[in-house]
Amino acid sequence: MVGNDAIGSDYDRFFYLSNVDMNSASRSARFGIPGSYYPLNGVLVTRNSNEDISWEIAKKINIGFELGLWNKLTMEVDYFREHRSKILMDRASIPTTMGLTTTERANVGEAKSYGIDGSLDFSTNIGLSSWLKARVNFTYATSEFIVYEEPKYKESYRQHVGLSLSQRTGLIAERLFIDESDVANSPVQTYSSYMAGDIKYHDVNGDGKITDADAVPIGYPTSPEIIYGFGISAGYKNLDFSCFFQGSARSSFWIDAGLTSPFNNETQLLKAYADNHWSEDNQDMYALWPRLSTTQIGNNTLPNNTWFMRNGAFLRLKSLEIGYTLPVSWMEKIHLSNARFYVNATNLLCFSGFKLWDIEMGGSGLGYPIQKSYNVGVVLSF
Repeated sequence: MVGNDAIGSDYDRFFYLSNVDMNSASRSARFGIPGSYYPLNGVLVTRNSNEDISWEIAKKINIGFELGLWNKLTMEVDYFREHRSKILMDRASIPTTMGLTTTERANVGEAKSYGIDGSLDFSTNIGLSSWLKARVNFTYATSEFIVYEEPKYKESYRQHVGLSLSQRTGLIAERLFIDESDVANSPVQTYSSYMAGDIKYHDVNGDGKITDADAVPIGYPTSPEIIYGFGISAGYKNLDFSCFFQGSARSSFWIDAGLTSPFNNETQLLKAYADNHWSEDNQDMYALWPRLSTTQIGNNTLPNNTWFMRNGAFLRLKSLEIGYTLPVSWMEKIHLSNARFYVNATNLLCFSGFKLWDIEMGGSGLGYPIQKSYNVGVVLSF
């Protein structure tokens, strides 16, 4: 059992002390006559003292198993579990009619995480001139809210209890509006103005309008629940070869519609959007990008919706190397104890269903891309 005092943010510590702004413009009063008012700032309590706030508590358990066979095969498996309690959360049960100017918090949250981690190593010699090594590793880890401070929603799917800690909730995008008749005969979307060519969302609770009450858990958690890798190293006489693959699965990410929105803050029109967007001439209900606009359309850039949700699974050839070591008889003639020549490459290949940019860049492909690299080298020992 361990404690965690890193609760709250870096600028929000010492909860046993209250924070009082003695010169708050938001609590000012005006004096004088109309046309010649002069204001005096007032007092604002930004945090009430709370001596009951304490550390989080985590109870952890890890069970491991290790097995070796024939001096060639080694297997390691670990099961881990953690239960966190007294998680600091904002209180959602305090009514606004109390007139508090602060957000009250308490150690009320609970969560758990668990998973399995394993590896398998194999090593053998084949005859007198060949050798082979192989390794596989696999990790599955997930989490779940047990107690979450939130209102008792009418719609049970809005509750966080039972969801992963990195699970997002959002609106289900059905398609793009075809025309103005389609807009007029669909549930009212309350987030922003919209028209033909914009995203049409699903009315989950059937009340005739699209609101936060229609947000449901969507996709996988944003943190991958599965991480894995495998690789081999082999040699035949003086030639050696090695490669390693790494991958992840059961995660989702979202294309950042705000950052990649064309013509917004001098953002250029991405070729993928130029080639595949809704227009009067191409009323594609499932185009990659909705209608183009010189301004950002709030209806289409909502941070969480299924239109811009993508599967984060991928498999990458992380490294590849081929080397050659000079025969001992050759090295003795030139007075070397070792001479090895090699070529290698990193980030050579990536397999995923996402093709707009490198999937490990996440929601925005406008940053500096992950680089492939190629190297040629020699190692000499005298």
